[in-house]
Amino acid sequence: MKCKQEESLKRVWDKSDQEAAAAIITLLHQGVDAKSPDGGAAIALQYALRNSRADVISLLLERGADVNSQDEFGDTALHRAIEQYRGNTAVISLLLQRGADAAVQNVDGQNALHYAAAIANSEAISLLLKQGIDIDAQDETGQTVLHYATVIANTEVMSLLLEQGADVGTQDEDGKTALHYAVTSHNTDVMSLLLERGADLAARYEDDETILHYAVRNGDVDVISLLLEKGADVAATDNNGEIALHYAASFGHTERILLLLDRGSDVNASDNDQLTVLHHAVTRCSPEAVLLLLNKGADANALTKDGLNPLSHMILVKEDDPDDDYLGVVRLLCSQEPKLKLPPSTQSLAINQLGMLACAQYWQDRYEKKQPLLEIPSEVVKGGENAVEVYLAELEKTDSSEVVHRQKICVVGRTKWGKTSLVRSITEETSVLVPLEDRTIGIEVFPLRFTVDGDGNKMKATHHDVTFWDFAGQGVYRVAHAVFFSKRTLYLVCVDLAAYNEILEQAKKESKTQRDEVPQRFFEKHILRWIVLILLRQPEAEFKLIGTKHDEVSDSSRSEISHDIRDRLGQFLEKLDGSIQITGHAATALKKEFEEGLVTTSVTNVESIQKVKNSIKHTITAKPHLSFKMPITYTRVINYILEKRQSVVGATNQDRMDKMIVSVRQLCKDLLKLPDFPQDTDCREILRVLHELGDVLWYKGIDEELEKWIILDPSVVLDLVREVINHKYKEEVDEQYKVLSQNGILPHSLLMTFPSWKSLAAVEDKMVHLFKQLLHRLNLVYPVNDMEAIDKADILVPMYWKTRETPKADLKLLATQKTILTQDFGDSWHVATWRYWLPIVVSDAIFVNFVVKCYRPFVHRSARRAYFESSVRREFRAVVNHSANKTGQYNDILIEVAAPTEKLAWAEMMYFVTDMEKILEKDYPGLTKHARVKRFIVDDGEDRGVNDLMENPEDGKRQRAKARWLPPDFGWFTQCAWKNGGVYEIHQLRHQLEAVKNIVVTSESCRLPRLWTLLYPRKGSHVELRIHSDVSDVSVLYFCPVSSLCSHPQCRGCCRRESSFRSVEIGIKPKDHG
Repeated sequence: MKCKQEESLKRVWDKSDQEAAAAIITLLHQGVDAKSPDGGAAIALQYALRNSRADVISLLLERGADVNSQDEFGDTALHRAIEQYRGNTAVISLLLQRGADAAVQNVDGQNALHYAAAIANSEAISLLLKQGIDIDAQDETGQTVLHYATVIANTEVMSLLLEQGADVGTQDEDGKTALHYAVTSHNTDVMSLLLERGADLAARYEDDETILHYAVRNGDVDVISLLLEKGADVAATDNNGEIALHYAASFGHTERILLLLDRGSDVNASDNDQLTVLHHAVTRCSPEAVLLLLNKGADANALTKDGLNPLSHMILVKEDDPDDDYLGVVRLLCSQEPKLKLPPSTQSLAINQLGMLACAQYWQDRYEKKQPLLEIPSEVVKGGENAVEVYLAELEKTDSSEVVHRQKICVVGRTKWGKTSLVRSITEETSVLVPLEDRTIGIEVFPLRFTVDGDGNKMKATHHDVTFWDFAGQGVYRVAHAVFFSKRTLYLVCVDLAAYNEILEQAKKESKTQRDEVPQRFFEKHILRWIVLILLRQPEAEFKLIGTKHDEVSDSSRSEISHDIRDRLGQFLEKLDGSIQITGHAATALKKEFEEGLVTTSVTNVESIQKVKNSIKHTITAKPHLSFKMPITYTRVINYILEKRQSVVGATNQDRMDKMIVSVRQLCKDLLKLPDFPQDTDCREILRVLHELGDVLWYKGIDEELEKWIILDPSVVLDLVREVINHKYKEEVDEQYKVLSQNGILPHSLLMTFPSWKSLAAVEDKMVHLFKQLLHRLNLVYPVNDMEAIDKADILVPMYWKTRETPKADLKLLATQKTILTQDFGDSWHVATWRYWLPIVVSDAIFVNFVVKCYRPFVHRSARRAYFESSVRREFRAVVNHSANKTGQYNDILIEVAAPTEKLAWAEMMYFVTDMEKILEKDYPGLTKHARVKRFIVDDGEDRGVNDLMENPEDGKRQRAKARWLPPDFGWFTQCAWKNGGVYEIHQLRHQLEAVKNIVVTSESCRLPRLWTLLYPRKGSHVELRIHSDVSDVSVLYFCPVSSLCSHPQCRGCCRRESSFRSVEIGIKPKDHG
């Protein structure tokens, strides 16, 4: 009977809370043993606490329930009581009287005092302190209760803790004190309290920083002002010799720079490498900050240890392509006197550096001649010295009246919100209402040309050539759209006024709590989502909001909608939390645009269409940085291309393909044959710039064969993409379409029935292969069969995967689902686990890009919609999963790799992480790398953040001593191997050797000798590999170029078969030896 009672007590949590409490009392009166560790009394106690049943709690304790028993999270009854009984200490006192230990820590290292501080329960804090609990006890992250109280900014609780002796200087595991947390929260009242109670302004923390250094990086002007008023030392240096002003300059914060200078900071201070404040500022590409420093006396001729002035320094340290702001700083420094020395032009300089150097030489020459320093677009500069010279030569030949300002406008918004009707009405200058069945599939392109008259004086007439890109609103297209987003673009976000008004009216009928949440959810899903998605791809993007269906709502409703959108956009800008990196002028433009309100229109009203058109014209002319100045020769080239496009209007699909996909060499010859066309023109350079602007498509550097061809009309590629990714396919009844819609598998036979692909094949056989390869390189598709060439292979299109709609059964963790990881290996295989946390607005798009990016030939792939598997027999198995996290949000991408050894597992993980980092860096520059893109190693179910190791590689060395979870040979991550080809090749080589060792030594079917030796010289280009015979002293000698070993396309799969290693993988021939 007793056992049955205990079992009943264990099962009470299956009932409702109130029923459970009543059942517990009944069972206790029946004599159930509350002392038994298996009797469920601990769970019963938790229920009693949750239901505020002091009678049940008292009865359980009287019957001997363990007051210090812990639940699965390590919480005791005291933890729960503090959380439950705010303002009521009776139950807490009862637990303490019964022996509750306040110092017991849960799995996160939190004791009862931490819980009390986290919810500002001052009564509980006082009670616990009387029990003698350590007021400075730290949780797992090193935080004390004072840290907790500071985070919630409760000065009453903080005062209580400080009066009881809490140490204001205790640092957490990241070296942060309570004052650091106050700085981050921008709370000057909390800061003042801590400073009054002894917080040390001169104390040194991580990297020997002072709190002022930290505040300049993480605080605001008010926070910095308070620290300065309290005596913070502006001359204090960190371990790099940098003062706070260096930090402010590095971030381009003009207000902070000015504040520090006004408080006596040295404008010419230099760090340990003799980099001055100006050296730090110029690489931040903020012309305003650089100009401020120059006006305050910064020495533009100051030299670093390497003898570089700020101008030379910013040219030589710029590894990626400069943007217009960066070039603006170069131009500003070229107007300094005396003339700044430029670095020599050498073969060691990258193309973009040579381009900047050519610009600097040009600007310095013009400054000496007292001529205006003309802007040179960044699209030109990235092409190098020759590109700059070509552009400038053509610009000098062009009269100001012949310059054409070229602009691109992308129109986005939800499907059926009137985007296509709006664009066609504007460009066709008449009312156009597009039927729903004709709405955009993919992307459509429309031209508009206009001239803005001059004022007869200094302001001359300007000619504008605008291209509208109309993007379909269905979710299936979003990943494909991003391929065509570009800089120097104005984004029109369309808002359906009727739909928005309906939501506002619906919200008025909701409860008070839902009244704001309903329109907020609608706003975030259908308007803000587009803005954020674009900003993550193009941080300098600028927007204009257009309200459509003006005629379907009243004047008062339009006004209400406009104010509602403005307020919500304003809140978005105020609360930017680092998840989006917006350039300064883009943020300013956003605020200004939203303050001006919503421009509304109806395609049924020609007058309102003209109003919107004029508004767009005004925006374009008021933002010259959104335009590209086209010299006359560039304009002649684009006009020739437009004539070619016009010639195929109404032509057959095949004829259009034939005439729009042309040889680059032949096109250049045809251009030079035009009447009066300059024969010394570098046509290829002009075509490269037109590709950068999106007027033509010329994919250089993707494929040698594809590089020979240029697409004169971008809509050709759009059509090809549209036939691969099309929302209408879900309406088809054919079984092949069903497979496509469900699993994303597009059979080659079906692809070749589509009109554009069929016509492409008729133009030339190899064209299908080239353009399938292009879609693969654009991270849109990959071949289903990893052993088959892509030209004939079926392709997988992950855009059809609806990962957020996938049943939860598909998203089980690998530990509970039968996948490749659970086959063919036991506990002897090591599993490495990595997790990315990404903003939910782009997590699915990044997952789709990632699926394609990490495709490798000769690696078996198996797709399961929300996850995919990769494997090579006997070498590794991997699963990548796009799943919901603990909060139910689809932010996570989980990567698990199993291999025979820990080294092999993490070596394979390197490829996956490297591919992901390349996507983030190339396609999502607006995502900050250390704020909202979070990276974790998952060790025994626990997340271990590794973001900081990217900034401080030395931390990895320090942590390895105390953090056994760090993987072996982790330098590929800490040194960002995806940015450094040399580092990547070294780690790749180590992986190859580990894989070879695994095959040779551990393979049961191995037919190769067991003893191998390898010589990898410190200097030299060859690896020497000797294979020693098991039965004689004869060895076979191989000489392998490092570049061949590391760059061979099959090498990434790591020795697929023994024979492939000998003849293909290594790519060498045996040499007679001995």
